[in-house]
Amino acid sequence: MPDFIANQIAAGEVVQKPESIIKELVENSIDAKATTISVFVKSAGKQIIHIVDNGIGISYDDLPLTIKRHATSKIKTQADLEKIQTLGFRGEALASISAVANVEIRSKQANFDIGYSLISIPNEEPKIEAINCEIGTQIFVRNLFFNVPARRKFLKSNLTEFRYISETMLKFALCNHNIRFVFYDDDNLIFDVKPATLLQRTSDLLGVNASNLLMEVYSENNFIKIFGFVGQPHLAKLSKSGQYLFLNGRSIVSRSLSHSVFAAFEHLLDKSMQPMFLLFLELDAETFDVNVHPQKNEVKFENEQAIYNAIKKAISNTLDSYNLTPSINLKQQFAESPFESTFQNVDNKMLVNTLTGEVFENRNKFTQNGLSSSNVNGRSQFPTQKSAFDEIFGNRATNENHILDSLTQESEIKTNFIEDTKEATNYWQLHNKYILVETEKGLLIIDMHNAHERVLYEKAIAIMNKEFASSQILLFSTKSLLTSGEISLLKEMEQDFNDLGFQFEISNNDVEIIGVPLDIKQGNETNALKEILEGFLEFQEIRHTNKRDNLAATFACKSAIKTGQKIGNEEMKALVNSLMKCKTPYVCPHGRPVILNYTLTDFDKQFKRTS
Repeated sequence: MPDFIANQIAAGEVVQKPESIIKELVENSIDAKATTISVFVKSAGKQIIHIVDNGIGISYDDLPLTIKRHATSKIKTQADLEKIQTLGFRGEALASISAVANVEIRSKQANFDIGYSLISIPNEEPKIEAINCEIGTQIFVRNLFFNVPARRKFLKSNLTEFRYISETMLKFALCNHNIRFVFYDDDNLIFDVKPATLLQRTSDLLGVNASNLLMEVYSENNFIKIFGFVGQPHLAKLSKSGQYLFLNGRSIVSRSLSHSVFAAFEHLLDKSMQPMFLLFLELDAETFDVNVHPQKNEVKFENEQAIYNAIKKAISNTLDSYNLTPSINLKQQFAESPFESTFQNVDNKMLVNTLTGEVFENRNKFTQNGLSSSNVNGRSQFPTQKSAFDEIFGNRATNENHILDSLTQESEIKTNFIEDTKEATNYWQLHNKYILVETEKGLLIIDMHNAHERVLYEKAIAIMNKEFASSQILLFSTKSLLTSGEISLLKEMEQDFNDLGFQFEISNNDVEIIGVPLDIKQGNETNALKEILEGFLEFQEIRHTNKRDNLAATFACKSAIKTGQKIGNEEMKALVNSLMKCKTPYVCPHGRPVILNYTLTDFDKQFKRTS
C-alpha cells in the first residue's frame, strides 16, 4: 500500500473535522510548555487553521520528522507508554493532517538566532528553509480535505463546525488556567483569557458568579487527588452541557464518573436533572490507559470503582460543608409480624411491613423481622421491594389500555379522553407532580409537566408555522453572557428563534434580549434562553427530527411547569382543558406518557367487588 494512502487511512481516525486538528495541535503546544496559545480559524477551520505558541520550538533536525508517521519525541521506551505524561504521544497528528491538507510549520528555539519553515503538500516532498520568526511554533493548516472531497462533503455547516471548535477551546482554557488563550474566528475575537485562578477563569468563561454559585471540592489521599467546583443544586440542568471532567490535565468523557457526581446529589435533584461540575482528577499515570481511542478522550481505569467512590465521597463532603445535606440518623425499624394477603391462590402472596407500608413479594420464608434473606455467594439477598401502588396497579402499568399511546386507537382514545374530562369538577394535585381528575367513569392521572410540555410544544409549532404570533417586547431589555458555542448555535438558529418569539441583538459573546415568547415568565428571560440553547443540543442527539421540531420540543420542556411546583384548582383545570385541545394529548414530545386512565371497574376488581 502506498504511503499516502496509508496516511489518509490513518487521518480518518485522527482527523475527523477541523476541531480534531485544533485539539491535536493545541495539545502539542501545551506539551511544548507554552504560556500563550493563540488559535485563529477561517470558515470554521475549513479554509485556515492557524495555531501560534511561545513554547520550546522544534529543532531543524526534528522539523522534517514532524510529518512522519509514528515520529514522536514523547515516547522512547515501553515504560513511557505505560506511564504517559504528555497529552500527545502517538506521533500521528501532523502526519495525518499533512495527508489531507496543506501544512506549514514555522518554529524557532530560544538558543538559535533564526527559525525554520517546513511546507508540506500531500504527495510532494516537503520544503524546508530558514526564516525570521518569534520563539515558539506556528502551524498553518490550509484547505482541509481538498484532496478527499468525499470527506469534505460530510463536514457540517460553518456554524456547527465552529461550535465544536469553541467547545474544545473552552475545555482547554478551563483546564489550563495558568496559560493565556486567545481565540479568533474570522477576525472576530471570541475570548482572550489571561492567567488567573481557577475560580476566576471559570467565572470568565462560563459567565457564572463563581463566588456565590459554585462550591469548592477538594479531596486528596495517596491514591487520588480531586479538586474543582460543583454548582449549587438550582444550577442543575436537563442536559449535561455544564459538566467538565479532566484527568491529569486532559479532558475526558466517562459516564460512570459523571454519574458519581449525580449520586452525591441524589436526594437534592430530580432524576431528570444533571448537576453542573468542573472536576480535576490527578492519578498515577500507571493506573489508567488513555491509549484506547484515537481521540484520546476515553480512558480505561485500573480501579474505576475506587475512583467513583472517591468522587462521590468528595462531592458529598462538599455538600455537607455547605449545609445542603444535613445528616439525620433514623433507627431502622422492622415490623414484628407483617400480615400476609393471599389473592386467588396460596402461591400468589405478598408481605406488607406494618410499620413502613412497604410491599414485598413473598419469594422467601418469613423471618422474625418481617424480612427474609437468602445467602448467595456470601451476600444477603432481600426480596424485591414494591410500592403499594405498584403492587395494586403494577400488572396493568404496561397495559396499552392504561397508557394512552396506542397508534391504532388514537382517535377513540382522544374522543374518550375529551368526553371524560368535559364534566370533570374535582381536581387534586398529588405531591405537586400529578393531577388527579375525577370523571364520570373513574379517575385520570395526568403528569403535570408532561401535559404542559405537550401543550407548549404544539403551540410552539403553530407559532413557527406563522399560525399566530406570540411575542412580548420587554420594557427594559436584558443582557445575557453566552459561551462561544451558544452564540454560534444562536446565530445558526436565529430565524427559528425569531419565529418562536425571541427578539435579540448579538454583540461578541453578549446577547441583548429585546423580546421573548409569551410563555416565558417575567424575570426569567436570560435563563430561559440559555436553557433552551443547552437543551437543544441534547435533544438533537435524542430526537432524530428536524431542527425546528427540536427547538419547539426544547422550548416546551424548558418553559413547562416544573415538577414540585404547586398550582391552584383553576390552573389545573385550565391545563387539562388545553391538553384536551391538543392533537396528541396522550404523549409528550419526547415520547413519555401524559395520561393514565383507571375506570371504576378497574378499582372494583382490585378490591374484589366484582367477580
